[in-house]
Amino acid sequence: MKKNLSKIMITVLLVISMVEGAFLVRAYVIPSNVMKVARKINSIEKLIDSEYTGGKVDKEKIEDYAYKGMIAGLGDVYSAYYNKSEFKEMMEETDGTFSGVGLQVLQDSKTGEISVIKVMKDTPAQGKGIEKGDILLKVDNKSVKDQSLSDVIQKIRGEKGTKVRLTLSHNSKEYQVTITRSVIETPTIESKMLEGKIGYIQIIEFDEVTVNQFKSALSSLKKKGMKSLILDVRDNPGGLIEVVAKVANELQSGGVIVSTKDKKGKEKVYNADKDTSVDMPMCLLVNENSASASEILAGTLKDHKLATLVGEKTFGKGIVQGFYNAGDGGYLKLTFAEYYTPNGNNIHKKGIKPNVVVKDNEKTSKDEQLEKAKEILK
Repeated sequence: MKKNLSKIMITVLLVISMVEGAFLVRAYVIPSNVMKVARKINSIEKLIDSEYTGGKVDKEKIEDYAYKGMIAGLGDVYSAYYNKSEFKEMMEETDGTFSGVGLQVLQDSKTGEISVIKVMKDTPAQGKGIEKGDILLKVDNKSVKDQSLSDVIQKIRGEKGTKVRLTLSHNSKEYQVTITRSVIETPTIESKMLEGKIGYIQIIEFDEVTVNQFKSALSSLKKKGMKSLILDVRDNPGGLIEVVAKVANELQSGGVIVSTKDKKGKEKVYNADKDTSVDMPMCLLVNENSASASEILAGTLKDHKLATLVGEKTFGKGIVQGFYNAGDGGYLKLTFAEYYTPNGNNIHKKGIKPNVVVKDNEKTSKDEQLEKAKEILK
């Protein structure tokens, strides 16, 4: 193989030092569990080389999946391994551009089921009959069952001009679509002025481009005479904690936005500046798909009593992931901390309850949650 994994794992560390004119060599004992894994990997490698006839062996892919399998063994859908090319695509996503089809998907932390939460406007996925709530079953005829969300997203994405075949389920009826990938610039903010000088800003994701887009939308609405504001993070899957902290900084004057605590008990606190705030009544729309960074915004606005939360209880993701260099250009995404709202609440697997509960009535085209927020602000 490109790299013999068993040899990598059983390398003995030798330390040579000079003590009173003599060389000392120290060999560190390798743990028995590591030796056991190394022997098994070596056995599997030999069997593949001698017996496998199912097709061409991609040795690099085998190596990648060995690393992916280690992280998958954690049983954490939010942790993953990325090779060099996958990591590059991941970074492009946080920049606000990527090559894909224009679907936003979310994975149920209990069942592992992956569903569509949004079909982005003016993207290849639009007009293909895909609807919010449809369940993703296969990518290029390969099942996505038991795969992490990040791995599935990487399979959907790819080079501009290439095609991907998706198998989905709508109301338990299976269907397939073939979509040609293209470069997509992510519009993470949508805004407009509603009647009664109520400003409306929908935050689709918290990417690096979001802060400037949010500031621009806020400034535009202020110039138009905005008297109150509705923020909408329904179906927002989250994003970067640094980004949501900067967005929250535009909405509150001083105080804690969010704090994180890692495995060693080390705490990091994000505070708002005292000279930046939106001094007007606000409502925040949330639902069961408002996750992660969306819940950080919901938590700080609710705890500081800066906005009335309207809608349904949020998703409940109160943990933080970070990227760690694994060598050879590969990176690990690992859950490394929990986050806490200003009042010290960790909402993982609990979610945040809105101040005013309004269920999403899918039987009507009327947005009852938005209408309730408008009623409160009027």
